[in-house]
Amino acid sequence: MNQELFFTILYIVAFTIILATGEVLHHILKVRSEYTRKFAHSTATLLSLTFPLVFKSYEYVLVMGVVFFVILFIARAKDLLKSIEDVSRKTYGSVLLPIAISGTFVAASLLNDNKLFIIPILILGVSDSLAGITGVFFGKKLRQVIIYGWNLQKTYLGSLVFFLTALVICLYVLHWFTGFLSPKTLTIALSVALGAAIVELLSSKGLDNITVPLTAIMILLMF
Repeated sequence: MNQELFFTILYIVAFTIILATGEVLHHILKVRSEYTRKFAHSTATLLSLTFPLVFKSYEYVLVMGVVFFVILFIARAKDLLKSIEDVSRKTYGSVLLPIAISGTFVAASLLNDNKLFIIPILILGVSDSLAGITGVFFGKKLRQVIIYGWNLQKTYLGSLVFFLTALVICLYVLHWFTGFLSPKTLTIALSVALGAAIVELLSSKGLDNITVPLTAIMILLMF
């Protein structure tokens, strides 16, 4: 069997186990869907960071993205995955996540630059999840961001957590790729973190799963 095909099957099994684990946590252990949703989001996203180690081309990853998009779209329509869909707000984030991951990998592969995959996906898996959990955990105790009467359904603390963790991620990954930190590196890290934080703040209904990695890639390509 082709090695990449073999790993594709393993990844499909692994992602399925993640979804099943979320269902067990939600239905049996009664963990809130907001937390099981973030569990599935972060673990699936972080697992995908190993793609560059396995796949030499993007075709298999693209196929996986389409497969899980279809699965999650049907599950959403049939109300099957309560652990990721049983939330009070209307969101398409779970359906868009496979497209975001596979699309980011395709872009990084075509441009032959792995940091264009690693940085956006780390931000999506860590910063976005921590910001969301912060908002859920503290709930109404936190002041929400309201611009000209428009409630963005985000909190100032959540956005700050997103920005700071994204900044740390950018600095670490850029240092890892270049071997040193410089004023330019700091400028790039600040630009990506700030741009991604602003886009995440303004994106609603789970669209940040697309807009955040896209913004990160676009800013990285400017330097």
